[in-house]
Amino acid sequence: MDTVLLKRLYVLVFIEHGTRRMHLGGVTASPTGEWTVQQARNLALTLDQGPGDIRFLIRDRGSNFTASSDAVFQAAGTRILRTTVQAPRMTAICERLVGTPAP
Repeated sequence: MDTVLLKRLYVLVFIEHGTRRMHLGGVTASPTGEWTVQQARNLALTLDQGPGDIRFLIRDRGSNFTASSDAVFQAAGTRILRTTVQAPRMTAICERLVGTPAP
């Protein structure tokens, strides 16, 4: 997402598909794999129902999603699903939130 001062910020959002409840993971100017892992750990600690209740995690193929960030969810039994290449409709709820156009 671009700011008014033309600076690009990256927002990590977790969305519960059934309720469309959003959990803000964090905002950074330079997302790294370590940052993403920490945000996943933070989410796991703050969820009311516990991370074991998350059956699927749908994520894009960004380089900041590493095996370590997937492992945070897999340890609780969550299945990781990566989106197909150039398929923004697979994450339509998030795309609508951010405002990026679907092709």
